[in-house]
Amino acid sequence: MENLPLDVALDIFSRLPITALVRTKCVCRTWQALAQDPRLPIIYHARASTRNPCLILHCDSPIQNKLCFVSINGDNPDQDGSRVRRIDARVNSIMAEYQVVGSCNGLLCVSDALYFNPIIVCNPFTGSYLELAKATQHAQEELAFGFGCNSSTMEYKVVRIVFNFNTYRSLRDRGWPRKSDVEVLTVGIDHTWRYLGPVPWRLNPGASEALLNGSLHWVTMRYKNNPGPRLRIMSFDLAEEDFGEIGLPDCGSLSVCNFHLVVLRGCLSAVHCLDDKGMEIWIMKEYKVRESWSKDFIIGTYLPASLRENARPHVEMLKKSGLGRGASQVVCDWKNGEILLEYANGALVSYNPENEELKDLVIFDPPKRFCSIVHVESLFLVEAILGIGA
Repeated sequence: MENLPLDVALDIFSRLPITALVRTKCVCRTWQALAQDPRLPIIYHARASTRNPCLILHCDSPIQNKLCFVSINGDNPDQDGSRVRRIDARVNSIMAEYQVVGSCNGLLCVSDALYFNPIIVCNPFTGSYLELAKATQHAQEELAFGFGCNSSTMEYKVVRIVFNFNTYRSLRDRGWPRKSDVEVLTVGIDHTWRYLGPVPWRLNPGASEALLNGSLHWVTMRYKNNPGPRLRIMSFDLAEEDFGEIGLPDCGSLSVCNFHLVVLRGCLSAVHCLDDKGMEIWIMKEYKVRESWSKDFIIGTYLPASLRENARPHVEMLKKSGLGRGASQVVCDWKNGEILLEYANGALVSYNPENEELKDLVIFDPPKRFCSIVHVESLFLVEAILGIGA
């Protein structure tokens, strides 16, 4: 390696798995110098953007305190088995259990799973992190979160939408509509959370379902007694710091249990689960134009191999219970056009729209229970991405 031109050596390093790159600095002084060359993160990022993103698996059994990842690259992600690897993101030294708020440009935002404080932004592969200012906590509150980047200023922001049950009961007793309170923090700039005011609805709790065009997207909770649509898609513009509503596709009766959002083909997409009939995927071809919704895919029912092999005597029971009917989540799409599905039992399946074929992805050593987060691998330190001093 010492005899190679520097550009060639950096190109070789940029092709290594990211976990191997992080460890190369421990091999010898020459490799340490290459691993710490300021050009390597830039070269690696350019190469990573041409590959499929990796999946971070947030394991929640027995408790929510472990991050793993799996890289599935190539034009045929269903053919080669991939091994799940543990990530030492230094999160456990800060909080015992945590939930993922969001992923953006190689950064991962996580919060304490029980109290939602503290919140940190980290690069899970380099171990660098930044702890954010603590937010005000109230008893009996329900939170929706979001994390993303304003591309015009490259400012990263965390958004909290707080629904307080005590406030809700007080408003309900007076006959007033329910409301949630919105708070935002610009990472690396704000030292306290900024209060943006109330909004007259309640979001489905948890992380934002889609980050697209500089906006975060959630769905509202469904109320049977409310006039008008029982479910709405709300977007939060990270630049303007305001909410807007996006018209629903014409796909029948919806609830937070059978409907979720995802980004496919670079467009906002809506997934409508049809119980024992699979799912429909609607794609908004022109952003925020309701008439541009198009039902592009219908994916039938499927029983993943892990269920067929591990519970062969109970297959019919599983089918009746719903575990083998349809995917519980559409995760993302691959560079080759295939769509990644995650089933309720954690099985990952690839759907080929051209021949409508479903194939199990071969994953070695997967955790028993997890949720998948689409993530772009990066070697940049948190301070470098955020543009702040170390």
